[in-house]
Amino acid sequence: MRAPTVKAFSGLLLCALALLSCPNIFDPDRDETEVCAGHQNSPFVLPYPVGETYVCLQGYVGGVNHHSEIFRYAVDFSMPIGSPVTAARSGVVDFIEETFEDGDFGVGKDNLVVLRHDDGTYSRYVHLTKNGVLVEIGQIIFQGDPIALSGNSGQSRAPHLHFDVTRGDGTRESQTIPVCFRNTKPHPRGLETGVPYASLPY
Repeated sequence: MRAPTVKAFSGLLLCALALLSCPNIFDPDRDETEVCAGHQNSPFVLPYPVGETYVCLQGYVGGVNHHSEIFRYAVDFSMPIGSPVTAARSGVVDFIEETFEDGDFGVGKDNLVVLRHDDGTYSRYVHLTKNGVLVEIGQIIFQGDPIALSGNSGQSRAPHLHFDVTRGDGTRESQTIPVCFRNTKPHPRGLETGVPYASLPY
C-alpha cells in the first residue's frame, strides 16, 4: 500500500463505466451543462447520512468557485463541527489524518480520510475535526458507513466538508473529476453553489 504524505488531500472518482449516461465525463472539453444529467446512475451518494440536508458552499459549475485546476471538481458542504460523514461509495481506507486542531489554518493541516474504490478511483473527505476519524487504514467500508466527523481543520475558513473524487492516487496532486450523486434531486450541472441537497434513501 502506498504511503501518502500528511499533505495528501483526499480523492476518488465517479462515473467510470457505470455512468453510461455520461459518455463524455472524462473529456476536459465537454459541455458541462449536462455533466450530471444521468445522476440516478451514479455509483456515489451524498457523503452524509440519509435524512440530512446540507447547503453546497461550492459547486464546480457556476457561482463563485475558489477551487481551481486540480481541485476544479471538488464540492464543499456547510456542516457544523462534529457532524457525521458517511462513505459516498464502498471502498478500502487508503489514508487517514486526524491530528490537527480545528481552526489551525494552513496548507497540509487538513484532517482527512481517503477511500480507494475498486475501479481505481479515490474519494476524499477533508477538513475533519481532530480525532474525528472513525476508521482504520486497510478497513473495508460499505456505502453509507460512518467514517468520520466533520470539522474545520487545514485550509478552511469555516466548518465544512470538502469532498472530491480523483483518478490519481488520492494525494493532493491528483486531478479531481466530476462527481454526481444518485440520492438527491436532479443536478444536471453538478451540485450548485448555495443550494441545499437532501440525502434521500437509496
